[in-house]
Amino acid sequence: MRYCRKCLNVDTRPNTAFSEDGLCPPCQFQQKSSEIIWQERLEQLKPILKNARQNNHSGYDCIVGVSGGKDSTRQALHIRDCFGLKPLLVSMNYPPKQISQNGVRNLSNLIEHGFDCINISCGPQTWMKAMRYSFLNYATWTKPTEYALFASVPRIAIAYQIPLIWWGENAALALGDMDVLGSSPWDGNHLKYSNTLGGGCIDWLHKAGFTSSELIQYIYPNDECIMKANLQIVFMDYFMKDFSSYTNGNFSCLRGLSVREPNPSVDPDIFGTSLLDEDYTNINMYIRYLKYGFGRTSDICNLEIRAGRMTREQAATLVSLYDGNYSEEILDDFCEFICISKEQFWLTVDRFVNRDLFDSPSLGSYIPRFTPGISL
Repeated sequence: MRYCRKCLNVDTRPNTAFSEDGLCPPCQFQQKSSEIIWQERLEQLKPILKNARQNNHSGYDCIVGVSGGKDSTRQALHIRDCFGLKPLLVSMNYPPKQISQNGVRNLSNLIEHGFDCINISCGPQTWMKAMRYSFLNYATWTKPTEYALFASVPRIAIAYQIPLIWWGENAALALGDMDVLGSSPWDGNHLKYSNTLGGGCIDWLHKAGFTSSELIQYIYPNDECIMKANLQIVFMDYFMKDFSSYTNGNFSCLRGLSVREPNPSVDPDIFGTSLLDEDYTNINMYIRYLKYGFGRTSDICNLEIRAGRMTREQAATLVSLYDGNYSEEILDDFCEFICISKEQFWLTVDRFVNRDLFDSPSLGSYIPRFTPGISL
């Protein structure tokens, strides 16, 4: 495992590629864009906004996929109040037994700021069974849910003839998932080729025994449908100088966002402002840590390093303390939700642990063989 020489990104991250001089893709991009002329970016934005207004066939200029969290709250308000567009919000809701109270409050808070919102819910039993199948076969429960979350927005855009969609950050430039990169830094039309979505193919769910009628909401529109609808997906962070986890959290808290009390001993989110709409991501982030050697604290600290608010040494200390933490209470709830035992959970996870990175003295116990910031 090799670390970026500027931040703590690692080359074990899926779909990433370091430069010869040891920089991860986000740091490479930042180096090339160290003196961004923001006025030039605003000029690039003008035709996007003009096209949205001219093709307003439904009464809405664009769509914003939202959860009600920090990023979607800031996006929706900025698009309406600064860009002057009328957005339709689209939310794919977690089932009642999974969504958190923060998630309920935050989506309600965002709507109360004056937006129209379409809320979509998949059948809870299909949702849960797909989560269970995905976890037992891939050691990640989010694979099917991400399909539904991401597919819901372009499906509504095509149905309502709204040709512009806004998403928050470009995962290629913020995290290093290069398969998301489109024809320009703001082009999000390759979003479905992210590591999780893998192009949007759901054949694996059909093989698991799900029928097409059960999976309607999980189907991401194919490239032909997107081109026929003249659909453009735009990454918001390219056009906002201070679009970041830190700034978005502060902005949204001042506008009613409900957050967690930071407790990094059981939740590696050191700010307590992200992934608020449900709690099981806490477990998925821990499994990702065991697979690839980086967790939620790493993601946050890398953004802080690039923003100049944290040194690499400070970040390495935080990552050492918190990256591999998770909540036993949430783990118990998760196992109950997808109807497996704790032993079955650990037996599944154990098959996917990266043995080059972790020693395992016993089932469910994993000790890193690496030191954050020092390449193996």
